[in-house]
Amino acid sequence: MEQSSIFSELAKEMENNRIRKKIAYVAGDSIYSPLGFSTEENMRAIYLGKSAIHRVSDPLMFSKPFNGAKIEKEADFSSIADNGENFTLLEKRIIYSIEDAIKISGLSPESVKCGKTRLIIATTKGNIDLLEGRCGNIDKRAYLGELALRINRYLGLEQKPLVVSNACISGISALVTAARLIEYDECDNVIVAGADLMTKFVVSGFEAFHSISETVCTPYDVKRDGLSLGEAAGTVILTSLRSMLADNDPIVIEGGSVTNDSNHLSAPSRTGDGLGEAMLTAMGEARISGSSVDFVNAHGTATIYNDEMESRAIHWASLMNVPVQSLKPYWGHTLGASGIIESIASFWQIKNSLLIGTKGFNEAGVPMEIKVSPHHRECALSRCVKSASGFGGCNAAIVFAKESVSNYPGTGREEKWSEVSSFKLTGEINFDTIIRDHYKEMEMKDIKFFKMDDLSKLGVIATARLLGGFDSLDKYGRFERGFFMANSVSSLESDIKHQRITEKEGDLLASPAVFVYTLPNIVLGESAIRNKFQGENSFFVADASDKSEIIGELLSLAQKSSLKLVVAGWCEFLNGNFDVDLKLYKRE
Repeated sequence: MEQSSIFSELAKEMENNRIRKKIAYVAGDSIYSPLGFSTEENMRAIYLGKSAIHRVSDPLMFSKPFNGAKIEKEADFSSIADNGENFTLLEKRIIYSIEDAIKISGLSPESVKCGKTRLIIATTKGNIDLLEGRCGNIDKRAYLGELALRINRYLGLEQKPLVVSNACISGISALVTAARLIEYDECDNVIVAGADLMTKFVVSGFEAFHSISETVCTPYDVKRDGLSLGEAAGTVILTSLRSMLADNDPIVIEGGSVTNDSNHLSAPSRTGDGLGEAMLTAMGEARISGSSVDFVNAHGTATIYNDEMESRAIHWASLMNVPVQSLKPYWGHTLGASGIIESIASFWQIKNSLLIGTKGFNEAGVPMEIKVSPHHRECALSRCVKSASGFGGCNAAIVFAKESVSNYPGTGREEKWSEVSSFKLTGEINFDTIIRDHYKEMEMKDIKFFKMDDLSKLGVIATARLLGGFDSLDKYGRFERGFFMANSVSSLESDIKHQRITEKEGDLLASPAVFVYTLPNIVLGESAIRNKFQGENSFFVADASDKSEIIGELLSLAQKSSLKLVVAGWCEFLNGNFDVDLKLYKRE
């Protein structure tokens, strides 16, 4: 064959491996919080300098008064038809927010709810209040997968829902996932809803870490002394249907990334490398540099170590000359809702040319200088980097921009996965004996192993088995290695343990060592630390009947990441029943 013909065939093959990606447009949004029941109500209140954080004196919430942003008055839910579902308070808030976002979008309800539309719920604990006094007879609505199914049925969606439960980055993780589903033409629309409740379960856990501020939180300030908790629901509707939008210059998602510090379960990296790399990767997808970013909407919890780490991460990503803000002093830390409502606030600022100040900030108290101001400022805004970090060492970043300035690349390479190894382990009895046998057989010397919860033990052993015969690990960079896992029960085993401690011993004696394991993504953090996996790490919850399908979908989602080596599959533990089915894949 002539050389020109060879080059022609190679070019043809490369073109066949390229895929034309669609653009994820923001079609509508809504915020449900103590500041109001719509985006406009919330942003008007913030513009006026109002904070939802106040003194909460409610023994049903916590035995001592604390500062938090609690919703004291609800919207009118009478339009939400029960349909025999007996919706919980959290579910009503989510439904209200979704319906408001659909109305704002200008898209017809029929076009959103029919066909290729998917629901993604971002939450850390869901209906966790249903555990109170009922640990021996758990209400099925406490299962995160059931929460999503109930809302999906109400909306009448044809596609199955998905839950992202990735600690405090859940909202950003969900938006990244949703954008990828649209970009690769798996959905026309995605409804992304984030929500969490302020409950005794949550408050007692954060109080156990002594991380709640005595006042309204003051991110990045030298006098900051901790976070303020909040509760909210928020919805973002993404669409690929540009012709359906009335907005002449809509917001688009240009790039997104998730990483892991691979450092500590409850303390962020001291170098900021995990979050810094997430920001750089997200900007790389968007094909921009720091000079093209108008502001950073940061996590900004006002805890000592989070804010220190973020200042380093911002420098790591060369964003030190970009204005930085935290909106936590207005809403508090709303957990799974935070990434959603703070992203919506970023859209609003871009569309209204108004940069919101970080309320209460006075004097910088972080080691690396960043541009934080307490004052609102009118200025032209076209692009934002939104970041988040959470327990388990997880970090996320996403880039939003006006369509008119977007450098969206439009195409990507389609590469296949090759299975390297697999590991399965299921049973209903003798878990402790079985897991100890695996530990001894592998000659593991891990002094912290037996302090983990059983879900983490299961995941750590399975991952060790997968990597045991793999001698090419060093060929992959730390940020090229990651995890995509799922189950149907989240971290319910540890949830029950934490709940029983607070009911028996009192909320002042909650254990931080137990509370940290009430997040399902901690199993990823444990394995990431041990194997130095710093790439994308995402935990999903689905109905048990979807197990066979979800494993395939996890691999598909991993395909859309920047990973070159991934552990993907199912990992579940509850009431002595264990079920792990993980595989190790590498990019061809």
